[in-house]
Amino acid sequence: MRTFVTAALGAAIALALAAPVMAQNRGGNTPRTAPTATPRGDQLHTQDRLKDPTLLHDKDQLHDQDRLKDQDQLHDQDKLQDQDRLKDQDKLHDQDKLQDRDRLHDQDGLAIYASDLMTSSERSAYMKKIRAMKTLQERNTFRAQHRAEMQQRARERGVTIPDNGQGTQQQGSDNGN
Repeated sequence: MRTFVTAALGAAIALALAAPVMAQNRGGNTPRTAPTATPRGDQLHTQDRLKDPTLLHDKDQLHDQDRLKDQDQLHDQDKLQDQDRLKDQDKLHDQDKLQDRDRLHDQDGLAIYASDLMTSSERSAYMKKIRAMKTLQERNTFRAQHRAEMQQRARERGVTIPDNGQGTQQQGSDNGN
């Protein structure tokens, strides 16, 4: 009985080895191999890469391109936000300049003489008074009185007021002469 099993087993092995050769001689497809376990997703991916190395390269290139596009979009968004912030800052700066001009200039467009020698409450009081005056003559009289007061204050503080009435300098300071 042992001989029969051995002979049957030997015949089966010989047949299995000869089948691919016989199939190729007949022009058939390559023989079927024994079914294997279905590979998992990561194994399929590895097998695909091993079978076609260009696939690996193409996928990596696409991934890199997508990443670069995302980075460019983020960069563009950041750039636009920065531009918007700068525009907003410019608008605020312009508004501040207009408010300063309004705060330091009366309705005749004249700046407050020696305004830097005044406190903010004095400047506010000055503007309130001058805006309440109806005639140019009243405003000019008020300005002359204010000018005399500011010149006296400048002498007391040891500063000089430039001819334009804006800014002060320490007396005896070198003006480049």
